[in-house]
Amino acid sequence: MQPPQNKYIVPFDGDVIVGKDILELLSSGMYVEPLSIYREYIQNSADAIDQADVQGLFEKRQVSAISVTLDVANRVASIKDEGAGVSNRAFVRTLTSIGGSGKRGTAARGFRGVGRLAGLAYCQELVMRSKAASDSEVMEMRWDCKRLKELLREPSAQSLKEILSAVVTVSKSNVLKTASHFFEVELRGINRFKNDLLLNEELVGRYLSEVGPVPFHSSFKFSEEINGLLARHNAGQSFGTCLNGTDLFRPHRNDYEARLNTPAKFKTIEVFEVPGVESGFDAVGWILHGDYLGAIPERQRIQGLRLRAGNIQIGDSRLLDLIFPQPRFNAWAVGECHLISPRLIPNARRDDLEHGTHRNNLITQLTPRAVAILKACRTHSAERTRERKAEAEARTGSSINWGSAKGFMLRNADKKLSAQHKTQITKKFKNGGLTYAELLQLLTEPTKTDRIRG
Repeated sequence: MQPPQNKYIVPFDGDVIVGKDILELLSSGMYVEPLSIYREYIQNSADAIDQADVQGLFEKRQVSAISVTLDVANRVASIKDEGAGVSNRAFVRTLTSIGGSGKRGTAARGFRGVGRLAGLAYCQELVMRSKAASDSEVMEMRWDCKRLKELLREPSAQSLKEILSAVVTVSKSNVLKTASHFFEVELRGINRFKNDLLLNEELVGRYLSEVGPVPFHSSFKFSEEINGLLARHNAGQSFGTCLNGTDLFRPHRNDYEARLNTPAKFKTIEVFEVPGVESGFDAVGWILHGDYLGAIPERQRIQGLRLRAGNIQIGDSRLLDLIFPQPRFNAWAVGECHLISPRLIPNARRDDLEHGTHRNNLITQLTPRAVAILKACRTHSAERTRERKAEAEARTGSSINWGSAKGFMLRNADKKLSAQHKTQITKKFKNGGLTYAELLQLLTEPTKTDRIRG
């Protein structure tokens, strides 16, 4: 086909229409896992605290830099930090910039300008208030989420500006015994989900301690080494976080329950660095080594080699299954890989990384570590099998060929006992009975007929 003649390019010069459905796509469409809204708001809090630190607003870091409060009776959840805050002058523009953020290109954890919308789909009213150190008044913005849902259901094609005018109100008030700089989000009239998930203190606490940038408990013996590794590479710090007044800590402990009533301990730690595509390092990480007794139960909340950026988890414990030759063995491992290259970018849902050369390099570099973990799992499993066999032999004073025992049962399961075996078993019972091990040994030893045939 011949290209058209006299082709010329006409630059685009039309109006850009951003419809109301963008709000649904960036709230309920983006955050399908309800608990992830807490991650988004705490991520913003962490960035605000970092910003305040850079600006020199802290004389001394607060004991609990981020505070989460769940009020079940009034169906309200709030997330508050004493970070840099948003100034009165920039408040409205910043909080109504949909998909626009000044954080892109910085070291901030969030940069797409959509995380603040996370709560829209899960409550009746979303309230945001803030104050910067230079302000004398507190700004407040309220989103009528109930009205927003009604407008989104209507067939009329309203613009984004028309929707915001209908559901957003802004007010200003004098400072009354509040922090000199802060940001607070309140979700009011929280919708009910299974187990009233968003107001379930136990489940919210478990989620935040697993995913959020909270510190390790002081009793965890590897915490100092891990913290030192992250500090050396500026791979993300921890923030004191409390839930209803109780400090949260990462779920890692020196020992854990590998199986029901089967305790296990972590013995050593391995730290590593992931070389960058061009130079330097793209990531650093750590792996705990123990007895590898099996897949660690999910209730322990530590299983799997995991990814974190800015010390906030990306995806879940299964994200790195793909680097294991047999994915199930990822659940035997305990470790983390912290991203430090700005080219390793979490996707918008923060459930994976954006694809590209740097992600491919990360997967390639991590795969040998997964293979080593798999080898360790098999080595420990084989050692335990040998130990059990030795213990059984010590108890019975005999050596059972388990392969022969299995083969014998497969060949003879439906047959009646031979005359020789009947005689041997009867004699054993007359002499005081026999153990299961002795019975297996008796059955699998060659009979007189077998020896003649041999």
